[in-house]
This record gives sequence, C-alpha cells and structure tokens, in this order.
Amino acid sequence: MLKIGKILFFLAVIEVFFIKEGFAQVEFNTSVNREVKQLRATGFLDYPPFGYIPNRFYPDSYESIFKQILDQYGKEANFLIDYSVNSPYETLVRKVRGGEIDIILGIYHDTEMYDGLDYVFPALINNPIVVVMPPNRINEVKTTDDLKKMKGAIGSGEHLSDFVVKELAKLDVVKIDSPYELYKKLYLREVDYVLASEYNARVVLAEMGLRNQLSFSKQPLWNIPIFLGVSKVSRYRNQIKNGLQRIVEKPETGQNIKKALADYIGSVEQKYIGVVAPDFTK
Repeated sequence: MLKIGKILFFLAVIEVFFIKEGFAQVEFNTSVNREVKQLRATGFLDYPPFGYIPNRFYPDSYESIFKQILDQYGKEANFLIDYSVNSPYETLVRKVRGGEIDIILGIYHDTEMYDGLDYVFPALINNPIVVVMPPNRINEVKTTDDLKKMKGAIGSGEHLSDFVVKELAKLDVVKIDSPYELYKKLYLREVDYVLASEYNARVVLAEMGLRNQLSFSKQPLWNIPIFLGVSKVSRYRNQIKNGLQRIVEKPETGQNIKKALADYIGSVEQKYIGVVAPDFTK
C-alpha cells in the first residue's frame, strides 16, 4: 500500500511539472504572436484633403483621406502605423527615400522629387488643377492657350507634378505665399486668374467666405494622378507594396476614397457657412 502511494505521488509531481511547462510554453507563444511591428508613414502637409494637421499643437492628429488604407493594412498585416510630420515636406520625402520612413501617402509619377520610390498601382485619385475666376469671367478660359494672353497666380503651397510645372513655365504665372494675398490680387485685378487644386481650393475658399463668390473652370487644365509610395530600402518593402496593392486594386477602395473626399469637403463647406468675406471683396 505504501509503495502504491509513493508511485501515485511521483506521478502527480510529474503531471504538475509538465502542466507548468505547458503553461509557460503557451504564454511564450502568445507573447510572440502578439508582437506588433511598426511602420512609419508621412504625406502631404497643410494640403487638405490630401494631408493636413487639424491641430498644430498635436502633430499626432495628422489626417488624410488616404489614411483609411493604411489603417486597413495595419490591421491585416499586424503593423502599428506611426506618422512622421514634424519636418518640412521635402525633408520627409528624403527620409522616405533613405528608409527612415516606410510609406508616403500621395506622390506623382515622373516627378523628380519622388525618384527612388516604389509606386503602388493603380492611382488612388486625381488632383485636378483648375482655373479660379469671378463668375462673369470664367467662360473666357477654355484651354491653356487662352491663359497665354492673361496674367495668373498660384499658391506657393500647391503640390504639382513636373509635367504641370513645365506647362506653367509657358504661362505668365506668379507664386503667392498666402491664400489671403493670392485671392486679394484676383479681386484687385492684379491678376486675371488663379490656378489651384480644385479640392484644396474648395476648402480654402470656404474658410475665407469666398466659395460662393468665385467659379471654377468646368474642366481641369491638368489631372494629376496620386499614388501611394513605398521606400525601396524599407525592411518591409515587398510586404508593404504587395499588401497595399491588393487593397488599392479593390473597387471599394476607390469608392471609399471618393466618399471620404466628398464628406470632408462637405463638412468644411457646412462649417464655414456665414463666414464674412475679406474686406478686399467690397
């Protein structure tokens, strides 16, 4: 009887040992499975709806109509997305090229600034560049040839492809730093027209109380396709590029981007209804 008791005790000790080892193994595997890798991303700055910081005191509040794609990819691939927006835009692009940043939300094809980056095809959306003029003059412009007889202006914060920059060189267009001065020149007839990204202009004009006082050309002069970009020296280069491409190729992705665009512009225009236009309009 004593011998049987010792055997049972010995078996119980062995069972407890293996159970503890099993729990330790499960705990270890759980820790590994929960490991979240980090990706760094950036994009256009102060260029809504493509990229902007709603609160300058909180750079982490960075927003873009393209963020939803990265949010989806991060969940699928178990990546934590960290946004880098605390440097000038040109510096951020160089950091993407150097691998310090993995992804950039919004780049133009055949544009020297983005040389050395991988493109995620197809394009997400186009950035239409339009003519902005008083309603009684907007019909004067049908093609770029009409602009050659006029003097124009464009905001220095616009992001353009190299092709559009070359086309602008054929026109008499000056760069103006602030939206206020840009549209002041238009109202004071110091320039005949303003060239602007249609979507960004809708936001800017709404904030200034000018949206209903100025008109856009019916057709854009140029439509610049916007792509996602991936650093060629990112440690996750192929994984990121292939994963993002699968998402971008889905029809619903383009539909969601267009909805986000319309929702954002609509919300801004609604928010600034009733804003008093600047004195230079009087």
